[in-house]
Amino acid sequence: MTLMTMPGKMRQDGQHTFLVMRDERKCQAVCIVDDGTIGDVTTKLGLIEAIASRKLADGELAFDGRVWITPADMPVPAAIS
Repeated sequence: MTLMTMPGKMRQDGQHTFLVMRDERKCQAVCIVDDGTIGDVTTKLGLIEAIASRKLADGELAFDGRVWITPADMPVPAAIS
């Protein structure tokens, strides 16, 4: 199952971004915590959707039923040698 962000369902609020994503069966709320560290969420939606899909499939839901994505969930850029 792959979650996709629903058009017009993104709200940035301070240091968090809230998204409503949907797969073929249901909607899922996703919270991106400390998005200032992550960077521009709109340019990373594909990556964020993949992370949210994996976390939902693995049952990694927060206490409030949302999928939370933190900077620790983001891949670390490879060092330039």
